[in-house]
Formats: sequence, structure tokens, C-alpha cells
Amino acid sequence: MVSILQGAVKHFPTDAKRLAKKMPSAHGLQLLYNAVQRLSGTRRIDTGLAQVLELLCTHSQWQAAIAWITRPHEKPQFQCAWHETQHGIQALEACFRNGAFSHQDTIPFLVMQQESAVFAATIPQSNHNEANNVVRKLGLHSALGIPLPGRVHVLGVIELLSTDTNEPDASTIALLQTLGSDIGLFLEARQLEGQLQEKNKKLLQTQRIARLASWEIDLLNLKLYGSPDAARVMGLSVDALPSNLHELLALIPQEDHDIFNSLLAGAQQRAHPFVTVEHRLCSPGGIRYLMVRAEGRFDHGGKPVRITGTMQDITEQKLANIYATQSEQRWEAAFRNSPVPSIITELDSGLCLDANDEMCRLLRLELNEVVGKTTTELMIWPASEPRATFIEEVKKQGSVRQKEFRAMVDGAEHYLLINMERIEFNDHDALYGQWVDITPVKKLEEKLRLTAAAVEHAADALVLIDRQGDIVAVNPAFSTITGYATEQALGKWFLGLLHKPTGRHDKHFFKNAVDTLEDHNQWKGEVWTQRANGNIFPALLTLGAIRSPETNKITHYVGVFSDISRQKEYEDRLRQLALHDELTGLANRTLLIERGNRALLQAERHDGMVAVLFIDLNRFKSVNDAHGHAVGDALLQQVADRLVLCVRASDTVARVGGDEFVILLTDLSQDDDAYQVADKVHLAMVQPFRVEGVDIDVGASVGVARYPHDGVDMTMLLKFADEGLYQAKRAAGRRD
Repeated sequence: MVSILQGAVKHFPTDAKRLAKKMPSAHGLQLLYNAVQRLSGTRRIDTGLAQVLELLCTHSQWQAAIAWITRPHEKPQFQCAWHETQHGIQALEACFRNGAFSHQDTIPFLVMQQESAVFAATIPQSNHNEANNVVRKLGLHSALGIPLPGRVHVLGVIELLSTDTNEPDASTIALLQTLGSDIGLFLEARQLEGQLQEKNKKLLQTQRIARLASWEIDLLNLKLYGSPDAARVMGLSVDALPSNLHELLALIPQEDHDIFNSLLAGAQQRAHPFVTVEHRLCSPGGIRYLMVRAEGRFDHGGKPVRITGTMQDITEQKLANIYATQSEQRWEAAFRNSPVPSIITELDSGLCLDANDEMCRLLRLELNEVVGKTTTELMIWPASEPRATFIEEVKKQGSVRQKEFRAMVDGAEHYLLINMERIEFNDHDALYGQWVDITPVKKLEEKLRLTAAAVEHAADALVLIDRQGDIVAVNPAFSTITGYATEQALGKWFLGLLHKPTGRHDKHFFKNAVDTLEDHNQWKGEVWTQRANGNIFPALLTLGAIRSPETNKITHYVGVFSDISRQKEYEDRLRQLALHDELTGLANRTLLIERGNRALLQAERHDGMVAVLFIDLNRFKSVNDAHGHAVGDALLQQVADRLVLCVRASDTVARVGGDEFVILLTDLSQDDDAYQVADKVHLAMVQPFRVEGVDIDVGASVGVARYPHDGVDMTMLLKFADEGLYQAKRAAGRRD
């Protein structure tokens, strides 16, 4: 008996009307049906409870269960226990059968006291209750007590133990309380049966009828006379006993008047004046059921003068029958309405005795086409499976669980999962079987297996992220690309692990990605990613939102990304080739024009000055002729290096022809600045160049054009500078 602190428990009051209206789930309905099926198959309380404990633990989240039988003003008595291991069962039984402990703070006692379910999320260690320590050693941390109510008091308690400390949801509590009511009916029915058996023994010993009274009606004045036991049988005080037929009829419900009148009429038939009926009687304690026997008495002329007989209170037996009928109706409803295809067959022959609607739907047959045929004829038992071996297993163990095989159903191969229970059905030794078609599950498993294989071998990194952005799962490519092993990545914040450390994305970047996911379920873009070794690389990332089909709320995200370093390098190379001179690395004409237009626009806005220097090398053709093109190319590269040293970092040096260069000067403060740069270029070019061990003198001619004095666009400025260049050449008497 698990001991807990009363302040640490939660009570779940039982609302009978609400529970009656709440329809259990298909799984819950099946659990109720299986439980009452097992209870109905045994007459022993301990055996029935043990089977229910096993059913609860094997078909729900509980790992252990204990059954207690209670009596008013007495300590709960241990009945049986179940644990998922034999060692656990032995430990629990030894503890609760022999343990000495106080019961005032235990789950069963609180359930009896409150007459409601009680849940304790934590089972504490206890110095005075060894049971707590035994339970904790078995890894059990929480306890739930379910009452087994009778009509007057709680007849027992089932204590469920779990490794999980989470509180059961309302539907689970409602289901368990309904099951507890059914078990209470079982206990009460068995107690009533025991009481009836005891009373029958006394009747045989004393030769008198228990709860039986005699009565007589004088037909001349309709006076009613009863024996001293009549008040007890009718549930009335002696003063309230009816004195005539009219007062008696007032106590009988209107619906039963015809039954009582048939008793009176039958007893007055001289040919056969013996009549027995059952009717109800309204007493202060509630409705009573009476079995009334009557015999007519006649005068010498054959006229009826009185009726004598006996009345017996059969309320308990009648209510037990009503409860049993209700339970049978519930079992029948559970069987008929179960979403699981179910069938009842003779144990040895396999002949079908009954089947529910789901089984008929699975077989695409009417019920009369199913009943009377064997499972082999119905083709739901494969010919390759030896049924005799299966039946021997059922006879030995009483049931078979989770047996999987393939069979032809409606002309197609199906995967079936069956559970079999040995039962008694209409005086037949029978099997109750559930045939679950798991073909869709098998196909889904195969699809998931292939999907998992595809993910496992994918070249792109795949990552599953929860709603908070933490990594739930990754594929091998993730580890290959990022350098993070699976165990290093799981549970880490995805963006914080890979992207934020690069420092290249601000918070608005990530907010925009999340907002796009919320609105459009997908985001795609280039991101900077940091590997486990600290290296940063560009990646193409696609994020997708996974939503719950029930609520349409996002539950997870899936990310797919790949390393695009080589692609970016290739793009940079293409960009370099498109905008730069391949030989010297200087800007080409395209980039020069682009930067020049931008500089002119800026100068126009801020009233600035821009200059263009057109440069042409002297004697370059003779260098090529004398030393070859390789030396000429090397010379051009050195010329480019010297020109770059003549200008600021904000200026642009471009190669626009064989030995023609252009310098773009921006943000000039005065007109002479351009000519000062031209002088620097002259000085740089007249210095000899040493190329491959050869000293070369070339020199250069320079033409200058300024904005806005000489032109307002790049075309005009280049033309004016080019003209200035050739004027300078002619003035120096040069043609090359």
C-alpha cells in the first residue's frame, strides 16, 4: 500500500451522469470490452482481478497494478498484484502480504475516504512504509487509485503504478472510472451470489424460506391479511402495511397493475388456480421486486372466496440480473461496435459462431455468410499455418497475443495481426479473436524504410528542428558537411550552432526567415555557416514548416542545405573575368564605365570633380618585336603595378587595350589634382623596367579630361582624354 503526503495528491471526483454521456474512444471501448470479457469468464474474484490488472498494464501506460478488497470500517485487504516482470510481482506480493504499516496516508485509504480517483505524481521514500521503497526500487514514481464502487460503499481499489510522473488526462481518468464501475458490479455480483448461496444453505438447513411471507385476500370484502414477515418482505413498517386490495395496488407501479391483475384472475380459475408472477413494489427504501405465488380457494358451489399465497423479496437477485444484463449489453455493444475486426469461433474446429460488423466489412460478406464457415474457408487463416499448434498454445496459455501472418482476404494478400482469447460462448468452448489488418502499416513501414534510406544516403544535409528551433535529428551528410557528430548536434539551437557564430547575419535576417516560414511554409536563401572547426562557408539553405493536420499549427521545421563554396568560387571567377583584365587583374572597360558613371552621378549631386587620364605606352611595339610577347605581357603587368601606386585606393586603374590604360580619379578637390597624378604617371613610366633580366625603357603619353569642364559623361570624357593623348604624342613627335 503506497504511502504519500495528502497535500501532494489530486482528487478526481466522479460525475456519474457526465461519465455516462462521455463515449470512450475506440481503444477505450475495446479495453472495456476485453476487461468485462475476462471478468465474465471467471467466477473467482482473485482470478478475475488478476486478469484485469494484467490487461490494464499491457494495454496502457502503467507498469504495475495492485488490487485491494475493502469492507466498511475495515483496513483494505491485499488481493493480488501484477508487474511487467516476475521478480516485480514477487516483490510486490511479499511486501503487501506481510508488510506492517499505517494505512491512513495511503492511496487505497484516500480513495475509500473520498470515494473518488486519487493521483500522486511522486511516491516519496518512507521510513515507516517499506512498500514505498520497494516500489521505488522497481522504478515506479507515480500512483493512481481508482475506486471500485458498489451501490452502498466502495468495494475495492485498483492502485496503478507508473514510471511516468505526468498526470493522466481527463479521458483516461474517465475510462478508468468507467472500468472501475464495471469491476465494482462484478465484485458486487459475486458478493451477491455468495450471499445467495449462503442463504440457500440456511434454507436447506432450517427448512424455511428466507425473506418469504404469506398473505391472503378475502374476495368478499377485499381485505388483505399478511404474516408477521410481510412488512420485512415489502420493506414497510408494520403500521404501513396495506389492509385491503386497493391500498396494495396503490403501492404497485401503474405499469405492473396488469401483471398483478393477471395473478388475481388466474387464481380464480378453478381448473388451474395456481399462479406465479413477479411485480414491483414502491417502498420507502426504493423499488422492490417481489415474486408472488397465489392459489384460489372456492366454496362448495365453486365460487372463489379467497386467495392465499406467498410473497418473496427478490430485489437483490433481480438487480443482480439487471446489472448482469446491462453488462452483457455493454459487452455486446463493445463487440458489435468495435473498430477492430472481431470473430468468435469454436476452439477446435474453427467454425465461426459470430462476427462483428468490422469483420464482415473486411471480408465483404454478410453475417449469415460468415457464421457456419471455418476460418480456413473464410480464407482469414492461411493454409500454411498449422492451426493445431496454435490451438495447443491457446489451451496452454489461455490466450495468444500479437501473432502476425499473411493471408488472402477478398482475393488480395493482407498482413494480419491477431489476438486470441479462450472464452465460453453459448455453451461452446470458443475463441474470441481480433483480426487487425496491418497491411497499410506494413506498406507505410516499407515507405518509411525507403525514405529513411534516401535520407541516410542523401548528399545534402538534412536536419529536423522542433518548434523552439532545437535540433531533433540529422542525417550523415549533416555531420560530413558541418563536422558536428550527431550527438553534438542533437538538442542544440540550429541557428545558434551554425549561423549566428559567423557574425554575418543580423537578427532581422533570421526574423525575416521565420516570418516567411509562418506565412508561406517555406524559406530559401544563401547563408553563412560555421563548421565545428571554425571554418566559415556559404550554404544554400531551404527551410520548410511541418504543421499538425489537426490544428494546422507548426510543430517542426525541416532544413536542407549544401556547401556551395565551389559554386561561389566559380561565380566569383566568372565575375572577375567579366569585369577585370585577365592579364593584369586591373578593371576592364566594362567595370571602368560602371564605376565612372557612378562617380559622375555622385559628383553631379555634390558638385564634385572627376578626371579621366588616358595613358598609352611609348615604344611598346618595339619591345614585343625585340623580346617577344611573353616579355611584353610581363612588362604590362609591371606597368599596371606602378600605375596602381600612383593613385588612391578609391580611384580606378583600368586596362582598355593592348598598351592603353585609363585612370579614373574621383572626389577631386581642385583642377590641378588630375595634372599632378599625370606627372606621377610620367615619372613612374620613365623609370626603367627590368623584365626577365632585361632593362627596358618605354615611357608613356597621357591625356587628361575633367568633369564637368571637358565632358559630362564617360563617353565624352574618354574621347576628350584620348584626343589629349594623341596631341601629347604629336607634340613629342611620337607615333608609337
